[in-house]
Amino acid sequence: MSQPFPKVCFIAPNAYPLLSGRRDIQLIGGAELQVVLVARRLASRGRDVSMVCLDFGQPEVTVVDGIRVFRAYAPDEGIPALRFLWPRLTDIWSSLRRADADIYYQQTAGILTGIMAAYCRRHRRKSVFASASNPDLFLDTPRIQFARDRWIYYYGVRNVDRIFVQNDEQARLCRENFRRESILVPNIYPMPPEKTTESAEAVILWVSTIRALKQPHLFLDLVEALPDQHFRMIGGPGDGEFRLFDSVASRASSLRNLQFMGFLPFEEVESHFDWASIFVNTSSSEGFPNAFLQAWSRGIPSVSFVDAGARLDGDVVGVQVATVEEMTSVVARLASDEPLRSTLGKRCAAYVERCHSPDKIVPLYERVFADMMLDGSRPVAGPYPGEKVPPETRPRQ
Repeated sequence: MSQPFPKVCFIAPNAYPLLSGRRDIQLIGGAELQVVLVARRLASRGRDVSMVCLDFGQPEVTVVDGIRVFRAYAPDEGIPALRFLWPRLTDIWSSLRRADADIYYQQTAGILTGIMAAYCRRHRRKSVFASASNPDLFLDTPRIQFARDRWIYYYGVRNVDRIFVQNDEQARLCRENFRRESILVPNIYPMPPEKTTESAEAVILWVSTIRALKQPHLFLDLVEALPDQHFRMIGGPGDGEFRLFDSVASRASSLRNLQFMGFLPFEEVESHFDWASIFVNTSSSEGFPNAFLQAWSRGIPSVSFVDAGARLDGDVVGVQVATVEEMTSVVARLASDEPLRSTLGKRCAAYVERCHSPDKIVPLYERVFADMMLDGSRPVAGPYPGEKVPPETRPRQ
């Protein structure tokens, strides 16, 4: 008799607005999208799936798309100097207990990684940390501000049972910085319906959260350099980066060939991809952006400074450039050369269908989760980042 499939709980504080379709909360991120897509697919396949989310006004326990959602603390709840312990630590710990899962899964660097690892070790449950971007695995990751929080995160990475990464670069960083091996699990994205008509006003599209790492002003430089092209920019402010958002919005308002949309709910963002001709990413560092998949799945080529590690038959998918001047030249050529744009776009769509289809990736999650329940060993943790360890004494895994 085969062992029942394990109960899985996704720890995703900010995922409830996306999961529930709430349009009144300006909050969406790549990690949240992936968690929601995977959780929905697992639930649709009859798996017991739950999620721990922050309090956005929903009931204490609710069910959305077959996923039980356990409510934790409100985003701004508690006294600043004390809320790390109460309500944040106590509420998350209580929510994990109420979920009563066999496997807990958390994505993106932060203290939740350590809290999850500690809970699972104490209660003999299994844990998975998934990297959401390359900086998650940097030494002194910019995602974590305080030394205390960084130490808790390091504890988590050293003690979770499995680590998922999005690309080979993250696997290298995990190995070199944390002495841990990882599992390559590509992002998922369902292929959209094929477009039947061409847009009369194809746009060059930029979609991201507006934060310093995304270098939004470089996109505005591109807009200024190509006054005969039509551009569209979509994105809300990142945490604590409202001044940058205001600066970008102010400059954007002076550019006649740019339509600045600000934050839009996910469903509305999707519709803008339907009629884009080129997708531009100006980030200085990424993991595997969902926006790439949104564009590529529709046959829209991308131009970016980063290489997400996407390959089709050994060749890079999308176009990588080194400077704004090179980006300007490439975008101008693609905008004027429809056959080239179409050829690149078809390669992009073929790549997504081959490598990121939910029908191929979700069974990978299921296999890993099932195998974890058969593995009674604990992770062999490496040293803390920066700790000197002689090569002959470094732990293996």
